[in-house]
Amino acid sequence: MTDVRVAEGLKAAMRRMPGPVALVTTADPVDGAYAGLAASAVIPVSMEPPSMLVAVNRGASAHTTLAHAGRFCINLLCTGQTDLVRLFSDSTRRAERFAGEGWRDRDGLPWLPAACASIFCTVETTQHFGTHALFVGAVDGVIAGAGAEPMGWIEGDFARMLGLQTQPA
Repeated sequence: MTDVRVAEGLKAAMRRMPGPVALVTTADPVDGAYAGLAASAVIPVSMEPPSMLVAVNRGASAHTTLAHAGRFCINLLCTGQTDLVRLFSDSTRRAERFAGEGWRDRDGLPWLPAACASIFCTVETTQHFGTHALFVGAVDGVIAGAGAEPMGWIEGDFARMLGLQTQPA
């Protein structure tokens, strides 16, 4: 049994760590129906071979589709795309998620050209841990947006992710 104080302490600590905001998208291998979720738990695993990890709550509607599809796209969002995050975070609006004109299809996977970057992956391994499934995907392709400002998540809110300007000594 998890000590509630430890869990709350970890939650408070992690709220202070900035993270990316992404839409993880996939498609049902049988009928091609798109599925997706908003995520901040996406990280690179290795550059050799190029690979990414996404942590998905096993209760999320897209979890089963992603597990069966074996492929996903990480769409790293830009500032100004908070409406998309809200849409993908609201299970009652699931049918609206891909209704907009901004989505494109690449080999059966939905991707967002307006994202800061879209990273296409094939699942190499899946590990269940607690409430989540950890999907490690080999990177098959990357499409980077031009000049977009990345969106982050910190202290329970959206944030601009700007590089630090270092001053010469």
